[in-house]
Amino acid sequence: MQLQVIQLIFLNSIFVFILSLFTQIAGVDVQPQKEKYEPNYTYYHNVSSIESVFRSLVAKHSDFIQLNNDYKSSGGRSQLVLRMTNFSSRVETATPAKVRLLLSFGEHAREFFPVESMLYFISNVTCGVTRPTLDKPSTHKFSAWVLNNFDIIIIGMANPDGRDFIEQTRNYCWRGTKSGVDINRNFDWNFGGKGSSNNPQDGEFRGPGAFSEQETEVFRNMSFMFAPDAFVSFHSGVRHIYIPFADSKSRQGRRQPVNKTLLIRLARYMSRSSPSRPFKFGLAYDLTGYTADGTSFDFMAGHAKTPFSLAVELWEHKRHEGRSCFDEFNPRSEALQAELVLVHPLYVELLNFMHKWKQEHFLRTRVKKDFDSLLIRRKKDDGHQRLPIRKNSMFFSEDLKEGDDSDAGASLPNQLMFLMVFILTVALVAILVRHACQMVRKKRIISLRSLSATFSLLKLS
Repeated sequence: MQLQVIQLIFLNSIFVFILSLFTQIAGVDVQPQKEKYEPNYTYYHNVSSIESVFRSLVAKHSDFIQLNNDYKSSGGRSQLVLRMTNFSSRVETATPAKVRLLLSFGEHAREFFPVESMLYFISNVTCGVTRPTLDKPSTHKFSAWVLNNFDIIIIGMANPDGRDFIEQTRNYCWRGTKSGVDINRNFDWNFGGKGSSNNPQDGEFRGPGAFSEQETEVFRNMSFMFAPDAFVSFHSGVRHIYIPFADSKSRQGRRQPVNKTLLIRLARYMSRSSPSRPFKFGLAYDLTGYTADGTSFDFMAGHAKTPFSLAVELWEHKRHEGRSCFDEFNPRSEALQAELVLVHPLYVELLNFMHKWKQEHFLRTRVKKDFDSLLIRRKKDDGHQRLPIRKNSMFFSEDLKEGDDSDAGASLPNQLMFLMVFILTVALVAILVRHACQMVRKKRIISLRSLSATFSLLKLS
């Protein structure tokens, strides 16, 4: 009996070893599978048609759209970095600055749907930039509101080489770059953790080092040069809205973002954008059954300190079965338009929330500046008595606190001067009193002498 148990354990170990070896060699999660349906490019856009759409947008709306082709993949393809705003508008100091948004699409090659939703969003923003028509006045109003109040940078194709690889091979399970690196595991936030892989054949292969892939350069540069108010990385596969963090260290230590309450509020607004199919939302490591190390949205939240950083999964197949891939991440071609219409309100809710937040943030900043100016004026006015002020760390900088202390010490010379004047005055009064007394005494002596002489004359007479 014991021999049979030992044999069973041995055979099981051999099976596990062979399975792991096969996984390392074959990369089972990125190998082509038999698909239930594939994209019809009458409905979906391929890489060349996406590039064509972007060029057309720039040519048609040059006052509102700029295309930066400086950022390229390792294969030399443009990542289609588009900037969308009203470039002719000037923000006055008395009004809030524009909301700065950085939106990323196409990080994972097999996720076609987020890229299509991006094109639909851009189309909705730009279709009303001309004069309003009688039948669509709201379209013009929406376009004007977005372009005048937002400055949006869109990374249209974060991973164009991977997408092109799929189109050439029809391997719809391919996730990474052409060399197989998952750029959403290549960022400098807990890079190399167990929520990624060092196996080049694995779908979550992280690459040789943080930011080793050329495709991640645009994220790092934009995070600091553009300094967005919000960053959103769009994906598909489920209907989830993730707030940081997703990495294994954060999960182990239960790390949470400093502005968790605001992030949850934003996620809640966005989740209700499609009442018929609401999104689930929460901390990434709580919402998923796995950890993800080196992600773009964790980097933006943790290192770049972007106020709002989210990852959004836009679409899921409700009853996906088997190992096919395209249907797991993308709807059928015939259903694509309806799904795009359904998900578009999520973008609108994102814009509404961020616009309101920016206005409130501007008011708080304006109040603080006005309060600081008042304090500076009071500081310069040394001729008036200072009333005690209740200090609040939200409105007082360390410089102002130190200035208040030095100001209290600055009144000491005034006190000494007053004391010296007082002493001199008392001394002068004392001298005058003494002199007056001496004069009175002299007058008394003279009077007595005169009286004595008078008596002498009387006696002689």
